[in-house]
Amino acid sequence: MNLLKSTGTFGFYTIISRLLGYLRDILIAIFLGTGMLADAFFVAFRIPNTFRRLFAEGTFNAAFVPSYSSEITKGKKQSNKFANDIFNLLFLGLLFLTIIIEIFMPAFVSIIAPGFVGDLEKMEVAINLTRITFPFLFFICLASFFSAILNSHNKFAAAAAAPIILNIVLILVLIFSKSLGDQLVYYLSYGVSFAGFLQLIFFI
Repeated sequence: MNLLKSTGTFGFYTIISRLLGYLRDILIAIFLGTGMLADAFFVAFRIPNTFRRLFAEGTFNAAFVPSYSSEITKGKKQSNKFANDIFNLLFLGLLFLTIIIEIFMPAFVSIIAPGFVGDLEKMEVAINLTRITFPFLFFICLASFFSAILNSHNKFAAAAAAPIILNIVLILVLIFSKSLGDQLVYYLSYGVSFAGFLQLIFFI
């Protein structure tokens, strides 16, 4: 019965998230179109999302959840100590990575989006937008840490519902800031990082 309940809850929130994501993409296509600004935004949005899938939802969760679950069997004090040690290490590592990437963002974007190298205007916009969106990685990876802890305690609803926050924030930005013209893409980028911060607060 618990399996059916957990599967149903996870599936429900995942469907809601996917539907809102679809609506978000439709609105982005309507308001940004397919020009330079849209290309630059999608690069800026894809970079932290790719890192999130690699480090937060992929490798980290696969390694952390079994280890933390085994610590839980040893007692609350032991599991809390283990979680605190991992959090401190993750926090410092993410902070260092974020600072380094922000400093060397031009070279980083050139590697990730080599097609932009020949277009100086598009490259400059992509660099600026990625600098704005990259803190999303910091927030969302820390959020994934708390998500992994909740999953270890058989609480799956929050992890499934959290992506809804990002979609809602971006949809609201698109709806209420559509008159900003070329500045809309910058508001969207700030919305990405802000949504990451909200997800972290939500999990905490």
